[in-house]
Amino acid sequence: MDFLLAFSYASTLWFVQLCLLFDLYFITRKKSEYLIFMTIRGEQREDVDVVQVVKGLKKEVWVMMAVMFVATGVFFLLPLLRKGELSLSIIYMTLWCTALIWCDFKIIKKYANRMYDLKLNKGWQTPVKKTVLEVDTVVSRMKKTMPVSEIWLAVPVWICIGSFVWWFYCAAEYKVLLISLLFNVLAFLFFCYMYHRMAHGKLKVYSEDSDLNYALNRVSKRAWTGCVIWEASLLCGFQFITTLLLHLYMTSVAAGKENVTGLMTGLIVCSALSIILFLIVFFVAAGKVKQAKKELAAAADFSYAEDEDVYWKNGYYYNPGDTNTFVENRSLGISTNMATKWGPATKWILIGTFILCIGLGIAMLPIDFGTMKMQVGVDSLELQGCLYYKETLPFDEVTEVYLLPERPESSRVWGTGTDRFAMGDFYFKGYGNGKAMMDRDAEYFILAKRQNGKWFGFSVTDSETMLSVYDRLKAQTEKEQ
Repeated sequence: MDFLLAFSYASTLWFVQLCLLFDLYFITRKKSEYLIFMTIRGEQREDVDVVQVVKGLKKEVWVMMAVMFVATGVFFLLPLLRKGELSLSIIYMTLWCTALIWCDFKIIKKYANRMYDLKLNKGWQTPVKKTVLEVDTVVSRMKKTMPVSEIWLAVPVWICIGSFVWWFYCAAEYKVLLISLLFNVLAFLFFCYMYHRMAHGKLKVYSEDSDLNYALNRVSKRAWTGCVIWEASLLCGFQFITTLLLHLYMTSVAAGKENVTGLMTGLIVCSALSIILFLIVFFVAAGKVKQAKKELAAAADFSYAEDEDVYWKNGYYYNPGDTNTFVENRSLGISTNMATKWGPATKWILIGTFILCIGLGIAMLPIDFGTMKMQVGVDSLELQGCLYYKETLPFDEVTEVYLLPERPESSRVWGTGTDRFAMGDFYFKGYGNGKAMMDRDAEYFILAKRQNGKWFGFSVTDSETMLSVYDRLKAQTEKEQ
């Protein structure tokens, strides 16, 4: 099982590498008019210096990928540790992804600048074309007909509304599921923002011919606004299905029929299908734009490729003269204009995600390396587990108590667990629902029933203290009887 978990971690990172290699293919492919984000056409692509720059980029990327591929072998060593597998895995995975993305960015920036300098030295640079539409008022007046209708947003809206209605009628007792549903709303709002920015952004100048300009802008805006709405529907749907699977798991645990395998299988299948559908929608949108540009350019004997290399020389788009937040990427899909006030948000969201993951890994260190402590007072006992879990059990609230030589068969409904500790909400087979704070290395286990009918199970490694607490609780229950 440890090997399978380590392999799943490594596979996740290998998938990230595959995505970056996929991106490398698109910025160096032969059929594109752009090469490492620079406009290189015709015989220029066969130039010896151009070929050397491309080879240098590929070599450095493949060396980096080989090093990072080997670095994932650390995950197969983590299961050998006695403690810290969970927190250290999260920290290492985040640092690995940070290093990979940073190195990839630095390499692409380095070779994009080399290609740009090469163009300047060889005199291939042409005047930058003004690509923000300010003059073609004919096309501007028809701008509202370009994006797909906002009515399409009704699909993700009703998925979000339906998920809350479902929770209210079917899963209101599991308030923790609201977190998943709220993330659904946040994702929908983000896609609404993307739709608004793409639908109402300024148009591009492809040609002085208004008809051609209108056709190219209309295809582009309809393709990408439609793509955004489809992606919103897919993400909201996936999030809702994930919530349903979690609810089924929690209800099965409460019934004493824990089915972790079914939950994991469902999540893996849904994730795989969602990723496949995401990619299909994305490539369909990109294909429509590319095909339309190709056909219209051939029919009008017009080249739509603009020499905006000065805005792409660092590997990303930075054009203060373009107020559009989202623009077409020179490799594939859409990109962010880092010169806009919202553009840097992309960078900070990425940085914030890495910081959040590192913080999560650090926050889990007490769970992996913490201890279970029990303090016995005059009227109650208090248990402190791994910094985050604390429970007080008044002696006069106990109606039944059992001293067990081993933990009863149980299923965790909510909480945390490691090879040594288990804390949170549990279902105890043969007893019922309740809370538990357990040290798996303890010799004894005490299960106490409160006046409200809920059970509380606990154990610490100090056997003498456990026996003493049991005697105290037993005396209390006999006294009340």
